[in-house]
Amino acid sequence: SNLIKENCIINTLKLMELRGPDSSNSITKYHQSKKIALLHTRLNIIDLHSRSDQPFVDKNLTLIFNGEIYNYLEIKKNLEYKYNFKTESDTEVLLKAYQEYGEKCVDHFIGMWSFAIWDDKKKELFLSRDPFGEKPLYYFISKKGFFFGSEIKYIKSLCKEDFSLNKDLIRQNLFLGYKSINKQNSTFYEKINILENSTNLKINFKLDKKLIKYWEPKCVVNKNMSKNESIEGARHHLVKSLKYRMRSDVPLAFCLSGGVDSGALVSIAKKKFKSKYFNIFYNRQ
Repeated sequence: SNLIKENCIINTLKLMELRGPDSSNSITKYHQSKKIALLHTRLNIIDLHSRSDQPFVDKNLTLIFNGEIYNYLEIKKNLEYKYNFKTESDTEVLLKAYQEYGEKCVDHFIGMWSFAIWDDKKKELFLSRDPFGEKPLYYFISKKGFFFGSEIKYIKSLCKEDFSLNKDLIRQNLFLGYKSINKQNSTFYEKINILENSTNLKINFKLDKKLIKYWEPKCVVNKNMSKNESIEGARHHLVKSLKYRMRSDVPLAFCLSGGVDSGALVSIAKKKFKSKYFNIFYNRQ
């Protein structure tokens, strides 16, 4: 219980400001000799009001969440008959979905995320990372406790432990390139792991850990599909996908690389959705 000092929490929140400059907060809970600290800094995208700041508490559950649930409005509509929503955020929808569906809530999400939910009743922490691993989630387990964060430096700041470099992974990166280093859950520091994509993790006070792979890609080929059907199908899903991802209460930005992909997205946003946006250009000299 003396492991995480208050000044460690304050200093770690300062480290996190770059990832979330709009608000900063933490919650500390105690259970006998155990201590649970949840830290969060926020970048406002959906529902800019302080009511959606995190850690977000609802009854026995406390959530910290990095990312965005793009289809939160559809999920919310399906749950409104049963739950009273107090915000307009995807954060609250995520937590209500967990209340309704439990660990299977991730099967309902379209988005990118890494999140952690502490359950006061079960005395259990539930963590999840999105299907393609867009949002990072690192963790470290020792006899002292369980530490996690979106960057390794937050873990080092909280647990005050010296970690040895993972020289094998560094060597692999140098000789085989960066594409070779994300095949396993190891990182550039020994004993610090990354939660793999499309994976949930549950852990309790006894530090009993359980990993669950909740999704894997499946390829189903329809050989009877015509060329025109495949083109229209691709267009339909691209437009639908972009519509989800353009939900925002702040201005949107497109990074234009000069390629077909980014150009197609901007074209759809302009012609189909009449959206206002700004562009970011990279000038390569």
